[in-house]
Amino acid sequence: MIRWMIEGIGVIKVKSSQKIFTDTEIATLTGICLEHLHGLARSRRLGFIAHADEAAGKQADQWLFTLPDLMVLAMLYPGCEH
Repeated sequence: MIRWMIEGIGVIKVKSSQKIFTDTEIATLTGICLEHLHGLARSRRLGFIAHADEAAGKQADQWLFTLPDLMVLAMLYPGCEH
């Protein structure tokens, strides 16, 4: 278990074995909404997009983030208040 005490957020706890986080998990842990999270990821080159084939033959894009990405987002960007 990894814990960070972050001013204004409290403590973020994640399993030490977890290496990849979805955008929804990051949003829940940091308090940053998905819209702002995707914008930060694009502008700051955080995370990456995984392409998954859906049953209908179309591709679905999923933002994925690493543990260092989570640390940067949690420490430098406050959660959304809207």
